[in-house]
Amino acid sequence: MFAEKMLRLVAGLFIGGYVARYLGPSQYGLLNYVISLVTLFSVIGDLGMESILVRELIRHEEKRDRILGTAFTLKIVAALLIFVLLIVLAQVTTADAKTRTLIYIVAGGTLFESFRIIEYFFQSKVWSKYLVWSQISALAIISIYRITLVLTEASLEWFAWTYTLDFFIVAVGAIFFYFRNGFSPLAWKFDFTLAKDLLKNVWPLIFASMAVSVYMKIDQVMIKWILNDEANGYYGVAVRLSEMWNFIPVAICASLFPAIVSAKQTSEYLYLNRLQWLYDLMIVISVCIAVPMTFLSGIFVRIIFGESFAAAGDLTSIYIWSGVFVFLGVASSKWIVTENLQTFRMYSYIVAAIINVLLNFVLIDYLGLNGAAIATLIAYAYASYFSLLLKRKTRPVFVQLTNSLNLWKTPRRLIRGFSNLDKVN
Repeated sequence: MFAEKMLRLVAGLFIGGYVARYLGPSQYGLLNYVISLVTLFSVIGDLGMESILVRELIRHEEKRDRILGTAFTLKIVAALLIFVLLIVLAQVTTADAKTRTLIYIVAGGTLFESFRIIEYFFQSKVWSKYLVWSQISALAIISIYRITLVLTEASLEWFAWTYTLDFFIVAVGAIFFYFRNGFSPLAWKFDFTLAKDLLKNVWPLIFASMAVSVYMKIDQVMIKWILNDEANGYYGVAVRLSEMWNFIPVAICASLFPAIVSAKQTSEYLYLNRLQWLYDLMIVISVCIAVPMTFLSGIFVRIIFGESFAAAGDLTSIYIWSGVFVFLGVASSKWIVTENLQTFRMYSYIVAAIINVLLNFVLIDYLGLNGAAIATLIAYAYASYFSLLLKRKTRPVFVQLTNSLNLWKTPRRLIRGFSNLDKVN
């Protein structure tokens, strides 16, 4: 997983920078706006099922075909509804024909995301290598295609198609490796009772995912509305440089989640010990990324994206610190699911989304793009950290995260954890 994500990081930086230089701030900003707008709605089609499905596949492997079949049916129906909603939304709210076309193209990729349930199956088996192979194949094809588009001076619409093509290739790869391991999607079965149970468990996560999408992407949509495409282009570069590291907590937590679930069934002490070690690891890695990026982001922007995007340097030095709370949020979300506190997470994300929207309205007017970055940082901090202080059952995790934020003690505790792997692995 790390190898694939590192390749994606390098490709995203250099090929993404190559594409951005060609498109320029305005066209790049418009493309980022469309992607952010589609993401705001497409996240509903995911139904927030990832952690729930991984947990259920671990606990009830004998029900694999019913779980996957039911989840796939729910996801494909949701994806179709979202696709239609995006088409209607584009017609009603967007006067520009070019922007509407871009929305239609990028929205088409959401239909292929339904096959992500195979990814959840691979996670439950800790078989990430199969997913990685399909993603690397997609990355290679898309990278070559984007370079070709620049060399042939293609229009913006062709670059939008690369996002849909990426989803399609990953879906085909996942199906291929699922067949190759002796399984078949043809064996999947829809179970109405199981569907009701799944929806009962995931409905808080659906709203939570919507709220996450809002507080993560609404800034880029609002910048387009309040400022312009060029400003959104600068901001999009800052977001790319800051969020390109987010694969690290996702990869680590995806691999460790089965061990954390099994630890709870074995020993409460072992369970809490593993969680604290995970939080410590997240803090150390995220701070080691944020500190150098704070001082070197201007240089990175100029080298990778060119002088035309130089304004994104200062933005990145602010936005990069939201990554600390992203790392903590990804890790603590595993505890939330294990403890069945999805409703709490839903409310915390909804409040964070409201905070981000309100702060964006105020701060963009006063501080411009820096205001949007500050608003996002505050929203991330609330959702992943401060909200845990509000509920009695979540306060122990707030204490654990606070312990991890103590940068004087955390590295030493983390090293002790590595020297006692039998207690954390």
